[in-house]
Amino acid sequence: MKDFLYSIILAFSFFTVIPLPIVEWTKKRLKFLPLLMPFVGLLIGILAYGLYLLLVNASLSNYASSIILALFFLIITGGVHNDGLMDTADAYFSRKKIEEKLVIMKDSRLGVFAVMTFVGMLLFKTALFYEIFCAGKEIALALLLIPILSRIFQAYILCCFPCAKKDGLANTFREAVVPKTPFVLGLYFIVVIILVYNLLGIKNLLLPIGLVLFTIFYYYFSLKNFGGITGDVVGAFVELAEVLLLTILIIIQLN
Repeated sequence: MKDFLYSIILAFSFFTVIPLPIVEWTKKRLKFLPLLMPFVGLLIGILAYGLYLLLVNASLSNYASSIILALFFLIITGGVHNDGLMDTADAYFSRKKIEEKLVIMKDSRLGVFAVMTFVGMLLFKTALFYEIFCAGKEIALALLLIPILSRIFQAYILCCFPCAKKDGLANTFREAVVPKTPFVLGLYFIVVIILVYNLLGIKNLLLPIGLVLFTIFYYYFSLKNFGGITGDVVGAFVELAEVLLLTILIIIQLN
């Protein structure tokens, strides 16, 4: 029980900027982290939806509100997933061999592709949030669920996708994972599907379906380009998955 409580602290301190006590990383504590990632997403979703309601009631323009919401998603995670996205972008667009891509990914210096990808994604996400503010509160309920969905699959690929390296963050998580973790994540996914149906309607079941298809694509993408996953590749997945889900959501509303 004590290790589980420490795991909760680890999960929320690593994946958010919430100030929590410093806890030592151990294998016993790490094994719970994939199961806790969706709950990190739940907290982010609750805060995001609460911020949405606050901004609507504050009568700010949709432009200003969408910028604030986009910055919230960046700040609440401490940019940890964006860091992975930028490193992955630098490596991918280098068009070099896998071994060289992994070296580039590990380099702390930012390249032009990293900056372009970050700015482009932030602008695109802001535009998607603008559409949500224009659409109204019913569609905004998706803000509760999208962070959960992305982190269920973040945890899944950490557990099940091959690692590109024998060291690094992804492999550290992999070695600590217990066999039943993917099954429990599957139960989480079923619960979220039910919530999507009840809160957003049958059309929006395309959200989990689209995410499953994207995850399959991402398996082959990561294997072909990097020889598997790294911590950066997993971080990039979260950002890409959330933008994909927001895009699907908006397309559904426009049709």
